[in-house]
Amino acid sequence: MPSWASVLTIAGLIFLFRNKESGKFRFLGIVSILVVVLLIFMRGKSYYTIGIFPFLISAGAVWYERWLERKWIRIAVPVLLILLTIPMIPFGLPVYKSEGLVKYFRVVESKYGIKLGRRFEDGTIHSLPQDYADMIGWEELTAITARAYNSIEDKKAGIIYGENYGHAGAITIIGKKYGLPEAVCFSESFRYWIPLKFDRDIKSFIYINDKLGKDIQKLFNKITLVGMISNPDSREYGTKVYLCEDPNSSFNEFWTNRLKDLKKY
Repeated sequence: MPSWASVLTIAGLIFLFRNKESGKFRFLGIVSILVVVLLIFMRGKSYYTIGIFPFLISAGAVWYERWLERKWIRIAVPVLLILLTIPMIPFGLPVYKSEGLVKYFRVVESKYGIKLGRRFEDGTIHSLPQDYADMIGWEELTAITARAYNSIEDKKAGIIYGENYGHAGAITIIGKKYGLPEAVCFSESFRYWIPLKFDRDIKSFIYINDKLGKDIQKLFNKITLVGMISNPDSREYGTKVYLCEDPNSSFNEFWTNRLKDLKKY
């Protein structure tokens, strides 16, 4: 919920408690406060409160409708809101390219000390909000993967593996224009489409992750770092693409064992 919505939610909360006609709806205000307090004490994420906003916004809209009865106020308030909102638009909409957004947030921080929106789920602060940073780097990742895939001689004995659904999703969607096959992945909904076996024993394994897993290092004799996401503003900055070849034992057997481990969770 964007910060500007507090103009409506706070007004709605006041309306629910103070308006004589809204006495029968006062419990909604009490519930709203209790939800926020409980989530603060339980350290819940801010968006868990989203369920209380619809009726708070509705109540706030009623309060403003009654307050804005005079014609000059009805004209002045929207104009004021527009003027106040324009400088804040990049907080909610990616109106600039990534370079412009980085510059915007840097200026906002240096001049006003505001770091709003740039804190990731892990608590670290970055050059862009997480939603924006998530939009960058996928094209580069797919291009690097295509370079690795095109170097494989026997493509029927090769697969592309993404460690998370973001990696696999980029290859599956953007990879179509590069002629790439769909990626396999154990993460999220990709888990439902995992191949249980391969017609041929896999000899070339394209592995997308931040770093190599020890099991992969043990399995393959030849591992080449093809490239990595180089844009520091991307959330996936540093994600690497490895081409793993010349397995020292059956990859299919290794895959079957991995699937057995997966079923335990």
